[in-house]
Amino acid sequence: MLTTRQAAARLGVTPRQVRRYVAAGTLEARPLGDYPTAPLAITEESVERMAQTRTEDSTRRRRRDAAERSSR
Repeated sequence: MLTTRQAAARLGVTPRQVRRYVAAGTLEARPLGDYPTAPLAITEESVERMAQTRTEDSTRRRRRDAAERSSR
């Protein structure tokens, strides 16, 4: 389990963006308390999946952009 800050550091985003990902269901997490502002424990597996997806997406984007530039 990771804190919001740890997950943010691994993904290269802000802690606020991590909370948005959790709210959207993109990252798996559970609150560490029974109150609305309880800190979150985010699963390492979901962070790794997202990091892998982001890497693959950026690679695809770079390839697409390079192909577009070479076709001009």
